[in-house]
Amino acid sequence: MPLLTRMPKECVSAQVACLAPDAVAGAVLRQNRIPVHDVAMSRLGFSLRAFHELTSIANTFRPDVIQAWGHTAQIVSIAVGRRCTWKPAIVWTAADTAPLRRNPGRIERWKLKCVAWLSARADRITYTSDAGASQHRRAGFAQGGSLTTPAGVDALRFKPDPAVRSRLRAQWGIDPQAFVIAMALPFQPHADHATLLKALEELVKVHPQIVILLAGHGVQKGNASLMALLGGGMLATRTHLLGEWSDIASLFNACDVVCSSALDDSLRMQMAMAMLCGVPCVATSLGAQGEVLGRFGVTAEPGSPGAFVKGIARVLALTPQQRLQMAQLARKHAWQNHIHERSLRQYLQLYGELAGRQLDAAQAIPCPGAGLELLTYPSPVSVTGSGAGDLREHSPA
Repeated sequence: MPLLTRMPKECVSAQVACLAPDAVAGAVLRQNRIPVHDVAMSRLGFSLRAFHELTSIANTFRPDVIQAWGHTAQIVSIAVGRRCTWKPAIVWTAADTAPLRRNPGRIERWKLKCVAWLSARADRITYTSDAGASQHRRAGFAQGGSLTTPAGVDALRFKPDPAVRSRLRAQWGIDPQAFVIAMALPFQPHADHATLLKALEELVKVHPQIVILLAGHGVQKGNASLMALLGGGMLATRTHLLGEWSDIASLFNACDVVCSSALDDSLRMQMAMAMLCGVPCVATSLGAQGEVLGRFGVTAEPGSPGAFVKGIARVLALTPQQRLQMAQLARKHAWQNHIHERSLRQYLQLYGELAGRQLDAAQAIPCPGAGLELLTYPSPVSVTGSGAGDLREHSPA
């Protein structure tokens, strides 16, 4: 979405062929005045004229680059490109780390074999992480002609905001000196709430200042499974269930640590959002999530409550100054690697290279002028105990 809505119009003109008609993404793009052509080539609908329609769209628009997202689009892009007399460059983007979702069907497995076989015909393959590139190559994707372009988030939206921090804590009745831990994931098996809650149950016994914020689809009092995990003791009294909280930036600003016990990396960019807000993270390092955290967060073994106890305790034991330094280094890391402008520059540079044109991506897409402003309010009181660690581990080489 940012690639289409934020790319400078004087440099790039884009049109979209949506293979799943009436998709929400298509409606959003139309609201942003991006031309969208609905072409029925998905499980939700298929037209025998679809390929002819795609070829006609390409011949009318005459793109320099055809960029394909998803296996069906990647297969079709090769066929459409061969029908174009001017030979547009073909770019494939693999947005997900894993080549296949969990429990794939026969058709999904067949399509993966097809795209792996065809991958050498793409002019470039872009991955959003090194982990994604590695997994796709193991699945048979071509070794050369690829680059890693990390996904980005909005640096103007996700930034430290002391006023929001104070307001939300007051709204929820949380003491300004409380140590607030948050996780914003839907209540689904892959989120593994059970592991995090078991860890927090141990931590609240010895750290009375801990408060927990849980947000996401299904994270509410009416969820019997979640309430059973919380129990009726101290953990339940310290936990706020927020449900589907839309303003993630404000939620993260109210916290001192953001956690993710997820068993995959599908929501890894939440870690980048938290880091841009100046909040330390404790999360599993599965897939590309470890790349987002880098050396500037604390990683925990998936499915291990003990690992999360140690990880969170490690942040708790830091002095306020150490915690502020950790937050500063994490924000700098996210700023340098995971904001929209960095990703857009890489794509614009790629488009210019493939189209044989000189483009100054840095000038065309300036980074926000806000820079690296950081937390100016004090961190919560320091907690004594083991696990403080050596802050050099969170410092750049």
